[in-house]
Amino acid sequence: MQVRFLGPLGMVTGSCTWLRDVAKGWNFLVDCGMQQGERSSEAWNKQRWPFQPAELHFVVLTHAHLDHCGLLPRLYRDGFSGVVYCTRETRDLAILSLKDAARQGECAYSEKDVERIKWHEPKGVPLLGGTFHPVGQDLFLRFFRSGHIVGAVSVSVYWGPKGATQRSIVFSGDVGGGAEGVESLPFMRFPMNPIACDFAVVESTYGGSIRPECDQDPITRRDALRVQLDRIIATKGVLILPTFAIGRTQDVLFDLHWIVAEDPERYGHVIAHLDYPSARRMHPVIFDGFVRMETNGSKGKVRPLWLGKQSFRWLGMDDKEPAHIERMLDIVAMTLDIKRTINPRVASLGNRVAQSWRRILTPVEDRKALLENGSGPRVVVTGSGSCEGGPARAWLPELLKKEGTVVGMLGYAPPTAMAGQLLALRKTPNSERARHTGYLEWSPDERIAIRDIKADIVQIGGYSAHADQAGLLDWLVWEFRGKWESSGKVVFIQHGNDDQRRALDDALRLRALERGLDVTTVLPDLAEQWFDLERNGVPEGRGDAERIEMEIRRLRDELSRVQGRSA
Repeated sequence: MQVRFLGPLGMVTGSCTWLRDVAKGWNFLVDCGMQQGERSSEAWNKQRWPFQPAELHFVVLTHAHLDHCGLLPRLYRDGFSGVVYCTRETRDLAILSLKDAARQGECAYSEKDVERIKWHEPKGVPLLGGTFHPVGQDLFLRFFRSGHIVGAVSVSVYWGPKGATQRSIVFSGDVGGGAEGVESLPFMRFPMNPIACDFAVVESTYGGSIRPECDQDPITRRDALRVQLDRIIATKGVLILPTFAIGRTQDVLFDLHWIVAEDPERYGHVIAHLDYPSARRMHPVIFDGFVRMETNGSKGKVRPLWLGKQSFRWLGMDDKEPAHIERMLDIVAMTLDIKRTINPRVASLGNRVAQSWRRILTPVEDRKALLENGSGPRVVVTGSGSCEGGPARAWLPELLKKEGTVVGMLGYAPPTAMAGQLLALRKTPNSERARHTGYLEWSPDERIAIRDIKADIVQIGGYSAHADQAGLLDWLVWEFRGKWESSGKVVFIQHGNDDQRRALDDALRLRALERGLDVTTVLPDLAEQWFDLERNGVPEGRGDAERIEMEIRRLRDELSRVQGRSA
């Protein structure tokens, strides 16, 4: 088996990895994503494939974000006819995301191309963790919840007959933050550790970042949001929260509902809107995912597939009690504005916040009228998180000109994106903006002079659905029954800027050294480079010198480990 990392190398978006075994006739991809906000986005998204799409047998999809699935329709348009293996939640969310993207004028495919995709969730119980799902002769997949968004998984690929000669590689996909018992976001269950494999491929989006404890604390996060609500109550202004349709929207809606339920007298009169049609279309899929349960075949335990225990704990409920589960699903439905008959018999369960929970969203019937005449206090949750498109593009040019507006940015944004340009202004007072001669420009016909921006721009942390360095290390190295394990003996680090990749590389080698593990790390740097998985991940085509250098590095690490034990 060979592996080739087509993307992303030295950047964050455009996940696509090619695996093949010419002798056995295996030829497939893990993820097929578009680039977003990168300098090379247009070239990548319209590139000539380095393979013949018609010769691929299948694609394995880790989750539904466009930087992982966004080029699937183009793959089919160009001749691919195989299936896409993924969870059914990923399928349903991806269909909605891809059709939304196809409606954009610059997209490289149509809605008809989206409809060509052949989706397949492997059969077998349990879906996650234990089951080997056959996808070819002596070729298997195993899924592990990654904790990123609903439906998101890490995927292990096993090849060869079962036994000592079988080989394996695990792909992290995007790893979510938090661990069991210390989750910070309200809905998603914690990431699962994969079974140890020969090789691992790990993302490094935040491989060099270590978030402070306050940025991983739900109380601190809600307090930061509450401060901005207090501001618009005082000024009768508007708080606009540009966000992303899957994950972040649901988390911020939970926090808004919590704040109102905790103090309805103060916050109950704040008008709240979800002006985000694509997120609304996804909410039934997300809700159904939270309803879904799975039985572990060996232990007989029934557990939610994606919904975590943390919201039960926070709201004073027991995730083992059927009535409490029913009440939690009522709360999720109210939060996501899902049509569901609320059961009055369980409404008194939980703590005071749970008992006070109610729907708070008011429909946006006339956006133009609200922009011209709507008074506050008002909060608008809208898309997109990059502020490049979606309803945010309609709200921002007008709201940015108004004193009393607060633009709450909920996470990192590339400096070149509109959200990044706004964040760059957050510490510039109006007196200094007035001297500016530049513009923020969505298009030549849609722009706003920086001197006209009167809104306050703030950053509210704690909403990232990505693990930081500590979380990635916990996915890579963990303890099981008193023994330290690693996701792979050879770890390929991709899917991150080079500084983040190098930082994770250094941290992983130190962690492995401290735990007495023999782990070799590789930072692929050429999309044309194949790595031989039958020869310990040695890169092909670079001669004996590179193979010797890799072995020297491995032996040096082993020597350091032995010397450390002897000290």
